[in-house]
Amino acid sequence: MNFEVAKEKALRYLVMAKKTEKEVRNKLQKVHCEEEIIDKVIEYLKDLKYIDDEEYVDAYIRQCMRLQNYSIFEIKNKLLQKGIKKYIIEEKISKLSQTGYENELINKLINGKLKDMEPLKQRQYLYRRGFKTIDIE
Repeated sequence: MNFEVAKEKALRYLVMAKKTEKEVRNKLQKVHCEEEIIDKVIEYLKDLKYIDDEEYVDAYIRQCMRLQNYSIFEIKNKLLQKGIKKYIIEEKISKLSQTGYENELINKLINGKLKDMEPLKQRQYLYRRGFKTIDIE
């Protein structure tokens, strides 16, 4: 497969939604594209700002906060699974940690979904979701 064909496949893959570098790389590997060509396509897409892992992390965190009610631990794990570099995740998550997001989310869950549960069950649920025990108390 040559560069132009690989580039077209990657662009079609990116049309629906933003993807991480790893996701695009995996997609091209599945269609048996050579590593050298994959590297060129990735660089081309980065130059055009079609792939930007830092921007992806920002958008993903906003989505998780607004729609998913994920703990910081869950967000971090999902991003690691998507192939985002750890230093990018740590930088963005540290900013999120300073906002008091988890405390607000814990209060929202306790006053909503978990309000009919006994306190021990609430703590167990929150612990399983990745909230720190300090925040739960």
